[in-house]
Amino acid sequence: MISVVIPTLNEGRNLQSCFDSLLNQTFKDFEVLIVDGGSHDSTVQIAERNGIPVMHVLKKRPHDVSAARNQGMRAAKGDVMVFLDADTTLSRNCFEVVSDHFRPNDVVGVSCQTFPLEGNGLEHLFYKCNNLLIDAANKLKKNQLSYFSCLAYRRAPLVRIGGFREDLQACEDLDLARRLSTYGRFVFTR
Repeated sequence: MISVVIPTLNEGRNLQSCFDSLLNQTFKDFEVLIVDGGSHDSTVQIAERNGIPVMHVLKKRPHDVSAARNQGMRAAKGDVMVFLDADTTLSRNCFEVVSDHFRPNDVVGVSCQTFPLEGNGLEHLFYKCNNLLIDAANKLKKNQLSYFSCLAYRRAPLVRIGGFREDLQACEDLDLARRLSTYGRFVFTR
């Protein structure tokens, strides 16, 4: 089973598109958990209308995404954890591809190619360069990387290392990838 954890804070305008892409997945064995940091818009109502459980996390500082992800991880039931941003939409076969990449036991993380749905040419170029960097780093096994908006991890080693560091202000995903790489390898998929 795949557990999808989505940290939210005032994501009402993005959340339904994210949910729609989840409901259209060809792989159906997954759960979705919302961990909300005190939204004042329609975020919680949209989640509840879609039958998605909402947990609440007490925000101690502006950037508490790690605490939200860790709370979701502790409540999740899946063997694979997918952490999504609320403004992310997935291709229909995303979970199928991610699940296939976790078949080898030495894979601890899978990251997906990411592009903005909208944006100018410079933004698309930025994302393309980052996608190439992640792919190259993982193939070279020099510095395995996993970051951006679609991250999947094998649950057992993720729990073993204590999840995301909550004391970091930024780059918590890069830190997590570095710590997880001692347990196996990362795969980048287009």
